[in-house]
Amino acid sequence: MKKIFTLIVTVLIASTLTQAQVLLVKWTFPTGTSSDSIADGGLTVNLDKTIHTEGGTSAIDFSKNGATTKAAQATGWDNGSMLKCWVVELNTQGYENLKLSSKMQSGGNNPGPRDYMVQYRVGNTGNWTDVPGTNITVINDWTTGIIDSIALPSSCNGQASLFLRWIMTSNTNSQGGDVTSSGINKIDDIYVIGKVVTTGLINPPTDFSFKVFPNPSTGLLIIEASEPIAFVSVFNSGGKCVFKQACHFKKRLNLNLDTIVRGTYFLKLQMVNGSEKNERVVLL
Repeated sequence: MKKIFTLIVTVLIASTLTQAQVLLVKWTFPTGTSSDSIADGGLTVNLDKTIHTEGGTSAIDFSKNGATTKAAQATGWDNGSMLKCWVVELNTQGYENLKLSSKMQSGGNNPGPRDYMVQYRVGNTGNWTDVPGTNITVINDWTTGIIDSIALPSSCNGQASLFLRWIMTSNTNSQGGDVTSSGINKIDDIYVIGKVVTTGLINPPTDFSFKVFPNPSTGLLIIEASEPIAFVSVFNSGGKCVFKQACHFKKRLNLNLDTIVRGTYFLKLQMVNGSEKNERVVLL
């Protein structure tokens, strides 16, 4: 009876742990510089992923105000129905039950496209397919053009290369006229989350939360985590480790990076329980 009870408890604990959502990738455009094209959080494998446009828009401007900090902005959306779009790529291997969130805004004096939808493609040679529930109406605010935790189709699970695009579905602007070359569209706060695919009950993953601040920083970072930290490492954009420190199982620590050349880096936390998470940090 004791063995049966233990097994039931183990199954319940494992089930609870595997329900935790994990951040796979995010773009929140925190610095207002061109480095914001690179993902600023998520799994290590996704920290080199970028956002771009296709179809012939202008270059992306990352210096404009967004929903929280800055946003990605482009013009040149004229005659872009089913052609011009925002595009990101990510790796979803080992994850399922994926969900997507994003925010979009149209220009006021220079109204951009009103109608978008999200599509996905597996690999470079796959076909673009609509994501259900993502017909987006975009106007001059950061609330109307939101998709919040929309479920991605199961065919997006476990992919080495998954592309998502926000594509125009009409040439109508946010004020009801035609989109012109000066029409502005912004995108911000892109998040993809998912759940770990588990094949057994041995060593189920334990999720944790953490925050790093201030970010950007002049050199001193404060890290606070919900679980004890074993090691913290810092990698440059080429994947080289430039800093590593044992944390003696602390949940809060001050990290002095004054000796590191200013730029964009990826901070990796390795926890006592074996879990790992990453965050992009900018040193000014």
